[in-house]
Amino acid sequence: MPHSIRPAVPIDAGTLAAVDASVNSHPWSDAQFTAVCAGTDGSPAWALVAADDGRIDGFVVASRVLDEASILSIAVVPRQQRNGLGRSLLLAAIARAEREGAVRCLLEVRETNAAARRLYTEIGFALDGVRKNYYPREGGREDALLMSRELKGTANERA
Repeated sequence: MPHSIRPAVPIDAGTLAAVDASVNSHPWSDAQFTAVCAGTDGSPAWALVAADDGRIDGFVVASRVLDEASILSIAVVPRQQRNGLGRSLLLAAIARAEREGAVRCLLEVRETNAAARRLYTEIGFALDGVRKNYYPREGGREDALLMSRELKGTANERA
């Protein structure tokens, strides 16, 4: 049975935190996921999950402010990586942002995360800049690459 992508709900928060902890050295806390899943953090953030037979194997957290969307976090459990689940989650988040009126999507990625960088480039994201020493890592810090992609409904397409 293939994964279905659905909005996250408050009961998902602990699972999202566990998925994040399985792949990130500095994961979000349960409280952060609870706020996003419940819509109580005072921000326009929301999450989508990829579920298969009730098991959550990945998520994407995004937000939209005015006409810009931002991908805040995306993670897929190791056993499901390289199976297209991250791509499906990212495309679902972009589609939702477009439906909500976003015309541009932003994200940042660790400089050393070659797989994610390749995925983002394949989906149409382009490099905008670098945040030096942004991410913590063992033994120091790592640069974040800033990327963006124009979405459907941009000024050029509306003209």
